[in-house]
Amino acid sequence: MEKEYSVQLEELAAVIPSTGRFWQHARTPCNLGRCAAPSASATGVGSCGDSLCVDLKILENNLEEVKCTPRGCIYTVACASAMSVLASGRSVNDALKLQPEDVVEELEGLPDDHLHCARLAVNTLGEAIAEYYRLRLCPENVSGKD
Repeated sequence: MEKEYSVQLEELAAVIPSTGRFWQHARTPCNLGRCAAPSASATGVGSCGDSLCVDLKILENNLEEVKCTPRGCIYTVACASAMSVLASGRSVNDALKLQPEDVVEELEGLPDDHLHCARLAVNTLGEAIAEYYRLRLCPENVSGKD
């Protein structure tokens, strides 16, 4: 990350009104960190170089826990937070239906030059779910996974 997160918040607050759900997700992101014993994980890298790790805890085909570790700009952090809120509690199939537009709607908008952050969040979620299915089909390849 080129700039510290707090500096990014200050600079952004100078040009964008600090209200709405984007700011809630940016200032106090939800579901940061790692799952203790994830059912699956994936790491994605965006076109800008930001990265996002997504851990899933899946029980009875539902996303019981969605945890994120974003590394990048404030938009990546906010999109990861929004995606985790939208995905948590959904069935695996419903979570796969999430689109970048859903993340943008949850944030009440996103600048066009940062839409790739919403794609990164949703795509990495999809990669983690694909990993979950791979592990279910070939459980002998991985020990200690659900």
